[in-house]
Amino acid sequence: MTHDINIHYEDNHESASNYLVGEIKNLLDNSDNDFSIGLSGGSTPKLTYSMMTENITDFSKTFLWTIDDRWIEENNDLSNQKMINEYFERTNANIIKFEFTSSSPECDASKYEDKLKSKIQIFDLAILGMGEDGHVASLFPGTRALDNNDSLYVANEVNIKTKWRVTSTFHLLGKIEKIYVLATGESKKNILKSVNVDNNLPINLLKNYSKNIEIITDQII
Repeated sequence: MTHDINIHYEDNHESASNYLVGEIKNLLDNSDNDFSIGLSGGSTPKLTYSMMTENITDFSKTFLWTIDDRWIEENNDLSNQKMINEYFERTNANIIKFEFTSSSPECDASKYEDKLKSKIQIFDLAILGMGEDGHVASLFPGTRALDNNDSLYVANEVNIKTKWRVTSTFHLLGKIEKIYVLATGESKKNILKSVNVDNNLPINLLKNYSKNIEIITDQII
């Protein structure tokens, strides 16, 4: 049985980001154990990350990992890992970095899966975005990674800005206790109308794996 995705509305991007940071801070404050947070790239979560570093004073028990990335060197401006580092290396967070090598995207994805397995016992929370085509992480419509239910982290050929990406699978996303999807801006209005509709968009396929998904948006649909 699938559960509809909860949609939380805020007035604008800033208030949506502030709400998300409040949710994260509350979960951290009420946790006595190590706490893991999966982070996404792109421009949408930048304000959230900035607010997190301003409002959360202790990240010593927090493990940050990368939801997905382009298969490129870390110093490339398109690298999600680079963006995450720029915000959180100034804190005392434990950053589990995706490492690019020139071997193959499959090999690098496998190594990162092994790293996640060795460092994280419970996947507590993740911050996802949602594309105008309904993709989440780097699980794009029509790509092979949508059908991988065995691995946690895989290479996926997408041919958008870069040929290859590495990404969490639905199998891994389904292990996360709470998924927040930050989807703000007018460009997201049309795709939001397709959420909780009977279709094969990745955002809706995610419901087959997770029962605790919340979209945060400033768009009334």
